Amino acid sequence: MTNIFQRIFYLALLLLALAACSDKPVEPLRIATNIWPGYEPLYLARDLGEFEGTPVGMVEMPSNTEGIRAFRNGAVEAAALTLDEVLMLQQDGMDVRILFVMDVSDGADVVMARPGIATLKDLAGKRVGVEGSALGAYMLGRALDAAGLHPADVKIVPLTVDQHEQAYLSGAVDAVVTFEPVRTRLLHAGAHVVFDSSRIPDEIFDVLVTRGDILERRPQDFQRLKENWFRAVAYLHTHPDDAAQRIAKRIGISGKEYLDSLNGLKIPDRAENTRLLEGAAPAILAPARRLADAMQQMKLLHASVNPAALLGQKGD
Repeated sequence: MTNIFQRIFYLALLLLALAACSDKPVEPLRIATNIWPGYEPLYLARDLGEFEGTPVGMVEMPSNTEGIRAFRNGAVEAAALTLDEVLMLQQDGMDVRILFVMDVSDGADVVMARPGIATLKDLAGKRVGVEGSALGAYMLGRALDAAGLHPADVKIVPLTVDQHEQAYLSGAVDAVVTFEPVRTRLLHAGAHVVFDSSRIPDEIFDVLVTRGDILERRPQDFQRLKENWFRAVAYLHTHPDDAAQRIAKRIGISGKEYLDSLNGLKIPDRAENTRLLEGAAPAILAPARRLADAMQQMKLLHASVNPAALLGQKGD
């Protein structure tokens, strides 16, 4: 009888342990983004129900600056960032890993100015609004280089992206370094583009990143996330009108305006992501190294970085 009671006792303990495991809350996978056309397939995936039953949660930030801060502080597990921002995090000692390339800017990042400023050279002495991020400084630096100007030749006004439109409308700035959907709104307000990222091809990548320790701990969650992303990208390609209408409601522009904004972006599909990030010679490494060199020359990086480590390789 004693053995029977012991077996019942141990069985009860096992059942309690199993119940405790089953009741354990699922650890969230929080993703920080700001409003940008190339990030929208994440929200499209959510709208299409791709994240149902998964621990993915979107955390919308007002600017890139806030997204970087949240990722750096561990408030989120993943973040949508530009490659230059990722290199700066790596420089600071973070083990950042690229999960997939979200988009490549080919005209979507812009310097916009008032009608009286006809060329880049006319920016001399003018007030230029720019976010205090690596991308803002990089875009402005590349634009000024093209005009033969230096940062000291303009009056830099630090602005987060959520302040760009109001600063222009109120007359606080003469030009602004910005992107969609602010670009479309400023076009309606009379601003025009004096420089865009099509003049610096394959230099501005947007990527989804996490930390190495989180990736090692949760590989299946990230694999599901990647699958959801590529399904949403495929839906955008095959059903552009419906996808654009879903996205437009969220970001406050029309479906046509959203599709027009994609003219300045390349959104890589699964095959293109494989070419960029995998194999013996991932295609993203050469432009990433060129970007790192340019950032060092512009003093946006003060130490060497290793782009290959972003892909889990030893590399440089």
